[in-house]
Amino acid sequence: MRLLIPVHEGRISPLFDVARTLLLVDVEGDVEVGRRELQVRETGQMERARRVAALGVQTVICGAISRSLEALLSSSGVWVIPNTCGPVEEVLAGFVTGRFGPRSFLMPGCRGQRRRFRGRHGRRRGRR
Repeated sequence: MRLLIPVHEGRISPLFDVARTLLLVDVEGDVEVGRRELQVRETGQMERARRVAALGVQTVICGAISRSLEALLSSSGVWVIPNTCGPVEEVLAGFVTGRFGPRSFLMPGCRGQRRRFRGRHGRRRGRR
């Protein structure tokens, strides 16, 4: 599995849309087998989504992410785990070893749930 984590000063970057440094991690089973840091120059959402897909990423673990970028990534087959915060090494270790639960490393103010793409403009029925 290939993971991508936006990084800022050793922690999960607060907003994936503008993150400049990405950590690309290859995992086999419950063992990390490789990693490299990438600098991002793409500023548009479409370009960023294309780059992530071109890297062969299957999962993105990130802080906040715009609904439109999340939708682009999801439509490319990338599983997005948003609203995550904390030290990158702890988050990565928790994910790889299976200790990454629904409330693990949850960003403050996220009410205990991770947002999932909900379709058109992220709106639910009855919500304006």
